[in-house]
Amino acid sequence: MEHSEGTGVLHERYDWLDQARGLVVLLLIVSMPTAEFSGDVLTGDPTLGPPMLNHGYDYFDAYPPIITFIDIGQALFMLVMGFVGYTAFTSRLKKRGPRAAFWYGFRRVSVLYALASIDSLFLPLLEKGRCEWDNFLYKGTFSMIAFGAMASFVCTVLVPNADKRIRIGVLLMLVHSLLYAFPLFDRHTWADNLLNLPHFPFGLLGLTAVAIAGGCYGQWHVMDPENPIAGFQKRIVPISSAAFVGAYCMDWMQPAQHHDVNASLQLQALYMGGFMLMIFFAFGRVGFRFPLLSSLGKNLLLMFAVGGLGTSIYVSLLPKSLLLESPFLAMTLAGIVPIAVLSYAAVWLDRRGIMVRA
Repeated sequence: MEHSEGTGVLHERYDWLDQARGLVVLLLIVSMPTAEFSGDVLTGDPTLGPPMLNHGYDYFDAYPPIITFIDIGQALFMLVMGFVGYTAFTSRLKKRGPRAAFWYGFRRVSVLYALASIDSLFLPLLEKGRCEWDNFLYKGTFSMIAFGAMASFVCTVLVPNADKRIRIGVLLMLVHSLLYAFPLFDRHTWADNLLNLPHFPFGLLGLTAVAIAGGCYGQWHVMDPENPIAGFQKRIVPISSAAFVGAYCMDWMQPAQHHDVNASLQLQALYMGGFMLMIFFAFGRVGFRFPLLSSLGKNLLLMFAVGGLGTSIYVSLLPKSLLLESPFLAMTLAGIVPIAVLSYAAVWLDRRGIMVRA
């Protein structure tokens, strides 16, 4: 069961959901070393690590971009954050009143922006001698997640009905698609950089739409308290299936793009996230689980922050020349050690019942 900062039970805690959250965190940890050692085929810099566990743009940064499962990870994380954020926000709203709910929302967004300040201001200042203010305000991963979480909370208050609220996400997706097709804005292609086109926060807009959809998924899951399968049968699976068809069609017209989180990538996150939740829910019904994923998922935000920032610093210190001499050493130091350390920390916290929340 989920407990508040004080006393009393706020809402039920689902182990299958922790499993899904844990998988997203695990993919993040894996992607950090693969991104660091992507190499460059044009300059002859060799690649370390499995390409399918890295961002596609690290190998081919042009149009149309290569999309891997890792490229969906950021949007997938946003979907899961919207899912769990709905439950945490509304449980406080119903049982403790608007003040507790809005304080939770404010605290969650503030913590994310605090992480954004470390990622976009403090670390770049140490490494490059300058702060990346645009990343801090609207372009960085943590700042986009913070804004998306805030938008999801606000939309939940303004439009309590998920069947109506999802239309906001769809509208944002349509606006994104239309603006993305307009050639005035920089859309992360080599031609845009040459033409010095003005920037538009496509990534922020895209992740916001996904966050709102994640909140709707969270509400649909509990649409029938007596029948936990109903939400999947009536909403999540049908909408995820429709998103699958939509992603296929959109990919012909606007190929998925990681940085801009365009409509195609948003739809991919919706169907992958929906099917992932359904699979882990089914696993839970038959008693099948991965204990490590639960431990990682219980401290989702902490593992995401420590895994993202800590692993990035660790792999930047590894000498690539040494790793190139031995594939086994590369696998051990870059592929296993980060997972082992973060997993040990997650299990240690789990066994002591420690769950750090914003």
